[in-house]
Amino acid sequence: MDAWKNTFIFQNIEDRHSWFLCFDKTFKKQTIPYWSVDWWCFYRPIEEILPPPIIEAFNTFTKHTESLTLCPTMLSFFIHCKLSWIMYWDYAIEESPQTIPSLHRQFGTKWWNKYDLSKCTSKTILISLRSKSHQDQQLTLTKSQIQSTIASSSTKKELQEQIKKLQEALDNTPDEDDDKEDTLSEYDEKESSNSTINLADYDDFLPIQKKKGKVKKR
Repeated sequence: MDAWKNTFIFQNIEDRHSWFLCFDKTFKKQTIPYWSVDWWCFYRPIEEILPPPIIEAFNTFTKHTESLTLCPTMLSFFIHCKLSWIMYWDYAIEESPQTIPSLHRQFGTKWWNKYDLSKCTSKTILISLRSKSHQDQQLTLTKSQIQSTIASSSTKKELQEQIKKLQEALDNTPDEDDDKEDTLSEYDEKESSNSTINLADYDDFLPIQKKKGKVKKR
């Protein structure tokens, strides 16, 4: 499990310590493992890097969703909206009075400025949440119908026929992530899959973890 956290300690293919991060569109916060929350604490984006429209969308999301145990709201928001961010780390020397200077890693993060802000607004958040609520209701109804159908079957053959019909009906039911498959435009997909995304301009990274004492970059 530590491999997922330590992977980004290595240099990337550009011989830098910067990484373009985003959640896969099939990733669901309901199945998030505990170790990934620990990973998030190291490499997470912070609210200070978010553009004003995203801040507004985040506030809307927070207001209309329930918090999940062991899942920070910001993490839940990034998973729901499939947002991207850039993480960077470098070595730094920490100096404190009456202590020996120590070398540690300093992590920073910034917003990916090529993201299409129109895809994540208060309006799109409310629409997606309403759609999710409707899908949850449909799923609950479907489960109830399945239980009723199975209970009403009196023979093995009849049960098999009912199961076949239910499977056909489920195959024609859109998945909750189907409406998100087109979230990225062709331009975004091209950019996000490009291994040469410009991760430079290190001065505009904001620190993820703040250390006590005076810090000097190497």
